[in-house]
Amino acid sequence: MASTIEQKIAQAEAELARLRTKAREVDTGRKIILGGMLLAAARRDPQIRAWVLAEVESNITRDHDRKRLEPTLAELRSLPMAQALDQDSSQNGKG
Repeated sequence: MASTIEQKIAQAEAELARLRTKAREVDTGRKIILGGMLLAAARRDPQIRAWVLAEVESNITRDHDRKRLEPTLAELRSLPMAQALDQDSSQNGKG
């Protein structure tokens, strides 16, 4: 049975919508993997932890986003920071 032009357009639009959804899913997956890696590094390394906290402070501006991140930020803030600050001070003094 032959499809009308309108049916072909509708099918093409539906396929495009499916492809866009798939692209968003792939992108979201990448972000989750990178975010997990970054959090693991921040928990392990005081310098990375200090950088992540500073980046959040300067770049996350929406209240809703800050509230969602707060438990994780509180965890990061509770971890030792002295080593990162000592390393920064010694590097700045040598430069």
